[in-house]
Amino acid sequence: MSKKYSSAGYIAIFVIVQVVWLAVMGLWIARYAVSHVIYKEIGQRYAIRINSGADVAMLVVGLVLIAAGIAGISILFRRLNQQFHQTRLYDNFIASVTHELKTPLAAIRLYLDTIGRYADISAEQRHEFLEQMQRETGRLEHTIGAILEVGRIESGYARYQCTILEAGPTIKSILMELAGQFTLSPEHISISGALQAQIVFNPNALRGVFENLFENSRKYSRNALRLEVTLAETQDEILINFRDYGVGVPRKQLKKIFKKFHRIADPQNPSVKGTGLGLFLVRGILHYHGGRIQAELPKEGGGLIMRITLPVYTPKRQRFFDKLLEGRR
Repeated sequence: MSKKYSSAGYIAIFVIVQVVWLAVMGLWIARYAVSHVIYKEIGQRYAIRINSGADVAMLVVGLVLIAAGIAGISILFRRLNQQFHQTRLYDNFIASVTHELKTPLAAIRLYLDTIGRYADISAEQRHEFLEQMQRETGRLEHTIGAILEVGRIESGYARYQCTILEAGPTIKSILMELAGQFTLSPEHISISGALQAQIVFNPNALRGVFENLFENSRKYSRNALRLEVTLAETQDEILINFRDYGVGVPRKQLKKIFKKFHRIADPQNPSVKGTGLGLFLVRGILHYHGGRIQAELPKEGGGLIMRITLPVYTPKRQRFFDKLLEGRR
């Protein structure tokens, strides 16, 4: 951890302040107890009655104020710790984005220098270099697009031109197209179930959701990527189970993986790169279209299951679907 963002000193200060508060409270209670005993002895010795009700009220009020002060400091400390955590995540994000941008740029520059420097390059090699540059350009475009899209989602300015889609053919077509893009053979991807319902979604955004899931599964699979997708529907919802057989996720981080900048560190595969925006973007896109996503650990076999729920296009939510079809103006 960087010394700049080390919270050890703040933890020590917090503990000292809390000990001081508790010491003050203990001394106050002890002082009250001693005074109460003395007043009681004086009253018995001289047969007088001493009213200590005001002291009791002051003690109670004081204890309440001290407790409120302790609670306030605890809340401030928690917020400060969260801010440090966000700052660390942001720094990691900047480093990751810098790498994601510099790597394809360096590759494109290398190919251009090679083409410009060597005149005897064959047409086949030149074509191969151009294809590589197109792939690297696409990688750049994808990274920059994800960053811009996250900004629009967070600010509430995300707008998608939605249309009514046949869920079954559309989703299966996207899955098969991505299987080809990720060079998955038929035995490494299984698609089961059928869908008859319609959904209201932006086709490019829907493809982006599954592309991010494919990419995430590929990064965290030590062996060849293997996917199982199950489709089902109810009267009101479409259910999609997207399972991989990768390294999985620690149970305590199942909900955190959808947070911005959050990335799972795989000690056995430290070279995994990324910006930590993929699943955050997936959740944002689904939420915009009225859907949900949650992560679960399989009971056996390892890997991770992403459960996606999409609303069926029905008259029950016509007003919501009309807003989607109008671009949520």
